Formats: sequence, structure tokens, C-alpha cells
Amino acid sequence: MSTNRRMTLVLLVAVIVAGLAGYLARQWGAAAPHSATPHAGATTHAPAKSTPVPSPSPTSDKPSAWCAAAPNVVTVPPPKVELLFSTGTWRSCTTKVTRRGAGTGGVQYKVDATLPVFWSANPAVDALNSAIRSRLDHDVKDFLAAVDETTSDVAQGPAFTLSEQPRINQVGRLAVIQFTGQEYVGGSHGGVIDDWITIDTDTWTILDKDQILLPAARHTAGATRLARLLAPKIRGMNGGSCTTDAETLLAGGQTPEGTVTPSSYQKHMKVGLQFGGELVVDFPPYYLFAYGCGIGSATLDLRDLRGLINPATVALATAHVAPEVAPSPFGG
Repeated sequence: MSTNRRMTLVLLVAVIVAGLAGYLARQWGAAAPHSATPHAGATTHAPAKSTPVPSPSPTSDKPSAWCAAAPNVVTVPPPKVELLFSTGTWRSCTTKVTRRGAGTGGVQYKVDATLPVFWSANPAVDALNSAIRSRLDHDVKDFLAAVDETTSDVAQGPAFTLSEQPRINQVGRLAVIQFTGQEYVGGSHGGVIDDWITIDTDTWTILDKDQILLPAARHTAGATRLARLLAPKIRGMNGGSCTTDAETLLAGGQTPEGTVTPSSYQKHMKVGLQFGGELVVDFPPYYLFAYGCGIGSATLDLRDLRGLINPATVALATAHVAPEVAPSPFGG
């Protein structure tokens, strides 16, 4: 064999061997976990898997499309997206968010929540739906974190539960959602869910408490006047004998914490509006009463709140618009 042929054969064998070595190295690397080499004596642990947050059904980037496509009749069994009612310019729908299982510590849990969804020709409604979805995601994520943090020694106790339902009302040109429900994450009793979202349906933006009330309501004179209007009307929702007074409100509740100002009680208020030109103000259990009294709630006529409530909010809440139209009955 000539020298040139021997050199060519050697090179060919070298290329084949190198290729085979590279292939084996790639296969080995794919099978091995991708992690940094631990220091001497270190113990590696697989990361604990957190409980996944349940998603609404069906899924879509634009949930308002669910509402637009919802059937305009009540069907049996109910569709995944249920139409609540229609108005002249928007629709209100809901979809379920449910899951049950066990956390990393073994505790059983159940999520049974309902997500409100809106449709309108105004594309700003999609951002609103995203904001409402983020709120529910936050609640569920916090609940599931509590599930996962619970150790196995209490896993044999009652299941942890999160139940949350919205009630949606048309109030003039506002859409008002009240969320109610229960959350149990151990202990002798669960927590009460009570929250309000007020939506301007002209712009599909959320009006927070500081937009519903004027800045004057947070100053000493205004906060004092509002407390004196509220206190006589506050009742515990679990019993009419649960009452309070303006002095307790202005003192920061029955167990004040930190620095108290005349408007401190407003940080704990949940505020919504209802048909007929009324403002609803709720306080959580323990703030004014014992837990057994439940939520403290008062209803005020908007006309009594002049100088404290935003006139633009009043105009929206009392606007004369076509009433809501309920879905058609079965097959109607």
C-alpha cells in the first residue's frame, strides 16, 4: 500500500472515531440532568413542585370573545360560559375555575370559584377582563401557597377550601360586582370573602374607593362626618344586635393597630354601589364586631353624601339606561 493511501485511511478512521465519540457525548449529555456541579459534600434535592393554579375553561387570549359567543338561551347542561344578562351595550357572563387535589404536604384542597367576564364593542373591555382574572389568580395562588406550606401532620384534618362567587349588577352606566365566599386554610373556622369592583362601562375602567369618594372624605372633617353617617346604619350580617358607633370607627376599630388617624377606618372599607342610588360600605369580621357577627355592612343614600362622594360617580350610578335583559328561558 502506498504511503498516500495509508495516510488517507488513517485520516478516515480518525474522522469516524471522532464522530462516534461526539455522538456518544451528546447522548450522555441529553440523558444527564442539566445542573451545576455541587461542591464536595453537598446534597442535591429536586425542587418541590407547587400546586398549579387552575385556569378558566375554555381558555382564550380574549375572554370577552367567550361572552360574545355565549348562547342567548339557557341550556341544559349549562355551557362552559354562562350568560347572565345583556344590556343595550354590554354583556355579562361567567365561567368556572375549579380544581381539587392534594398539596405538597398531603393536605386535600378544593377550589370552586367563578370568574366574571364582560363583552362590549369597546376593545378596552379586554384589559378589564384581564384585571379581573388577575385578581382571581392572585386569590387562588395565595390559597394554594397556604395549601403547599401545610405540613403532613395536619393532612388528615378537614380539606382546605376556597369558594368564591360574583354577583353582577347593572347600576346606571356602572357594572358592579360583589364577590362573596369562604376560605378555609386550617384553624377553628374559615375566612369570609367580601369584595366589590365598580366598573365604568363607558370606558371599561375600574373605579377604586378613592375615585368613588372625594378627597374631602379622607380629611379630618370629612372622615368624621362620614363615620357619623355610617355608624348608625352598620349592622352585623349574622345578627341585628351587632352594632357599633362613630367613636369606634374613628378610633381605628375595636383593636386599633399602629398610628390611627380619623380616616384610618377607610382602609378597611369595601365600597360598592347598588341600584336605586345607594352606596354600600362593608367592614371585615373582627374589625368592629366579634367573628360571629360576620361582616359589618351599611347602606347610604347617595344624596346624603354630598361633598363626600364624587359627583361623576353619582351621575354614572343614577343614569337612566335601558334595564338589563335576562337570558331567554329554556329553548325560548
